[in-house]
Amino acid sequence: MSELASRLAEHRAARNAARAAHDANLAQVKADLAARSIGGRIADKARDDALDLADEALAVARESKGIIAGAVGALALWFLRYQVIALTARLFKPAAVQEQADNAAEPDRFEEQAE
Repeated sequence: MSELASRLAEHRAARNAARAAHDANLAQVKADLAARSIGGRIADKARDDALDLADEALAVARESKGIIAGAVGALALWFLRYQVIALTARLFKPAAVQEQADNAAEPDRFEEQAE
């Protein structure tokens, strides 16, 4: 029985030590939460991550200015696509002089037929 009693005492001591460690950890967590709330921690983490992302984006932008300029140009052309199409249509439509010459030839045919 003394062996069982000594094992029980050892197990109780281990349990009490684990409970004391758990209580110490719980007290530390409560103290941390009292100092700064979870919402504040999340906001700080999100802000830090956003700043890190912005720094990385700036570093990439400095390395590849041509690619960014091309992308901005492509976006500008896409947004202005209808104006660009209208401009090219005006540039490549037939000249007004040719249309007037075609219209002037028609009345002559009618005058010849009338005589």
